[in-house]
Amino acid sequence: MAFSVLGIILVFYIGVKVGNSIYKTSLIRFFTACSFSFLFYKFSFSITFFLFAFLTYSLVSVSVVDYFHRIIPAIFPILLIVIGVVCSFLNVSLGETSLSRFLNSTLGIISGGGVLFIVGFFGQLLYKREVIGEGDVKLMAGVGAFIGWEKALFSVFIAAVLGSIVGLALIICRKMTRRDYMPFGPFLSAASIISIFLPQPSSCLDIFFVWEAQVFNRILGA
Repeated sequence: MAFSVLGIILVFYIGVKVGNSIYKTSLIRFFTACSFSFLFYKFSFSITFFLFAFLTYSLVSVSVVDYFHRIIPAIFPILLIVIGVVCSFLNVSLGETSLSRFLNSTLGIISGGGVLFIVGFFGQLLYKREVIGEGDVKLMAGVGAFIGWEKALFSVFIAAVLGSIVGLALIICRKMTRRDYMPFGPFLSAASIISIFLPQPSSCLDIFFVWEAQVFNRILGA
């Protein structure tokens, strides 16, 4: 999973400018195959595997299209929202009961798309230009239907961190300026793939606080 995610980011942002359609198709196939391997390792042969396989394929495809053409086709978010909600009852990662899975999927759509919409709205007021595209908002709404509201918000946070690191590195290396446009779709896709393999954010916080307490106890000699 880590290899797949890092590969997406590195290939898209080290300055490779190949417009060949065969090259793009090869990228989609390669990263999809890597992601499928890790998904199968985590979920085995199950309905959840096929659901996340579809999500992963869509995210990799969106990343390639957004990088080369600066657009996220509406068909991808629409399919993700529809399939994510309809199949939410079968998605065991969303909860224990059918009702909780459906509610989590619905809240994922609202939170995933909503948080980017709010950021884009205030960003446009502040910078007087578009900072978050409508395609990004719709994409995270679709992703939220699959991974739920907690991981949708977590994915936006991870994407922001990844985008900041890569953007800062490119500015330092003089590959881009502060006003240049950098597609956010690949970062959202990479972050969403990462979140699939992580525990719920609340569980991650619990693990962090337990680790923090252990560190302080050792420092204080308790």
